[in-house]
Amino acid sequence: MFLSVRSKEAYFRALETVGESSRPIGAWRLCRLLQKKGLILSKATAGRLLKSLEDNGHARTEGNVGRVITPRGQAVLQDWLDAQARRKSHTAFEESLTIRGRQHLIDALIARRAIESETAYLAAQNVTKQDLSRLERIIEEHEELLSAGWSGVDKDAEFHRALAEAGRNRVLISALDVIHHNPQIGQALEYIRSKVGSKMVEDHKRILVQIARRDKEGARRAMTRHIAGVIRDVDKYWAEIAKP
Repeated sequence: MFLSVRSKEAYFRALETVGESSRPIGAWRLCRLLQKKGLILSKATAGRLLKSLEDNGHARTEGNVGRVITPRGQAVLQDWLDAQARRKSHTAFEESLTIRGRQHLIDALIARRAIESETAYLAAQNVTKQDLSRLERIIEEHEELLSAGWSGVDKDAEFHRALAEAGRNRVLISALDVIHHNPQIGQALEYIRSKVGSKMVEDHKRILVQIARRDKEGARRAMTRHIAGVIRDVDKYWAEIAKP
């Protein structure tokens, strides 16, 4: 793979290589070490990368033999490596949600049930007046879209995201973002529920009632029933509509 000096990938791979080395690295050695990682660049490009690392305070010159990583460079590198790991994990999780049939939808819903029953509980515990107003507005807009014959998929995802934000747990919010990042799942579920005569927005109203009451266990149960109902609709669709 060829990378230009302006490439972010080249920059951080160079920084990573400098950080891994037990001795200062010059342009020629950087070329050879990056080549082993499958990255091809010229000596001139390697030299410019090293200078850029130094200009940004991520590396420093040691004697006349090359550069070594700085503490600032180590911190920046670790942030980048962590981001790469999260991206790979996100992609793997997202790929696991790719719709190939009934079971993939069910698996996604089971994951949602585990996560969102807790977000509902926390929302009832931590919800503010502003959160309640936002959730009510989303439900109203969802109903207006459905009445006009439009898709409510985006509003469905917005409601669940707003509920998670009301719960104030960043980890659960991030987990939910991964699940809802694949719009195909929401579209498939909306289509299935319309075919079997169910409506997402009605479930949302029942959940919001418990949230407004600040009934934590009631909110958890309402969310669990909501997801369980969607699972039943998926099973019903496959048994009565899709397969026949």
